[in-house]
Amino acid sequence: MRKSTMLSLLFVAVSAVVPGCTCVARDAETYKNDTRSLLETRNKAIKDCYDVALTTDPKTDGEVVVNFTVEKKTGKIISVEADKARTKAPDSLSKCIVDAIDGLILDPVDQRDGQATFSWKFRANEPKPAEEEAPEPTS
Repeated sequence: MRKSTMLSLLFVAVSAVVPGCTCVARDAETYKNDTRSLLETRNKAIKDCYDVALTTDPKTDGEVVVNFTVEKKTGKIISVEADKARTKAPDSLSKCIVDAIDGLILDPVDQRDGQATFSWKFRANEPKPAEEEAPEPTS
């Protein structure tokens, strides 16, 4: 039986202006969209994380909320951690997602550190009811 994932990104917040950099200066909405696009490059890896979790428990579902920083000047995603208070999924799934996005690089870099929170929701497909066999016609 094949299960699928439902991925959704909820929220990104950007803060901390740093002057003196020759980098770009994204507005908050552009920073959010660019970071989302970067994370989407790992959708297959994140789906693979969920598929592995389903092998342990076919009913695995929940939400993984991850906080991280996009480092100014380098664009590297650092300090990636699952938000334990808001995450409602197995620890192994959270760790796999953290590992999948840790170290990604936003290019071009920005002159600000970006403080971000992203969320992925997972829901196992309900199994389809078995079709009842029709009785064989008798003659």
